[in-house]
Parts: sequence; structure tokens; C-alpha cells
Amino acid sequence: LRAEKLQKRAARTGFDWPDAGGARAKILEELDEIAAAPVDQLEEEVGDLLFAVVNFARHLKIDAEAALRSANAKFEHRFRAMEAMDSGFATLCLEEKEALWQRAKRAQARA
Repeated sequence: LRAEKLQKRAARTGFDWPDAGGARAKILEELDEIAAAPVDQLEEEVGDLLFAVVNFARHLKIDAEAALRSANAKFEHRFRAMEAMDSGFATLCLEEKEALWQRAKRAQARA
């Protein structure tokens, strides 16, 4: 929420991308910076990425907070569904868990 408020304030002064394309490009730039960053700078770079994603959402007229809450709920629902599909879920390998994720995703899409 703070990131969005800061960005709106900057935009009122004309310090803003003209469209969502600039904000999208900034996300890609930030991802490259994370890949090249030393460990002691990763937190700062990830923060920059999150800030850029909020800016992209703002340009798309999407409430970033609401979008993240929705994504959290979707993840939680799918993860619980995965756990319910196999009583030995915790012991499965990542490939098996990924297969369950895809099943849960398909089931959620049909619901």
C-alpha cells in the first residue's frame, strides 16, 4: 500500500512511466539485477522488484493489495487440496508434489 501511495505521489509530479510497458520493462531490469546481485544486496534488489511490480499493477489499474490477497487465497486453497490428495504428502518428491499441484489447479479451474 505504501509503495502505491509513493508512486501515485510521484506520478502527480510527472515522474512516471507513460504506460504499463515502461513498468514492465523495469520488472525485467530488476530481475536481472537480482540475478547479478551479491548475497548482501539481495534483500534490497527484491524490494526493488516488489516496488516495480506494484507500479506495473497500478498502471494496469489493479489494486496490488487485493491481487496479492487473492493470490494468497488461491495458493492456500490449492495447497490444502494437494495435502488432502495424498496422506503422505510431506514425503513425496518435488515432481510428485508438482503433479498434485497441477491436479489441484485443474480442479479449482473447473469449480
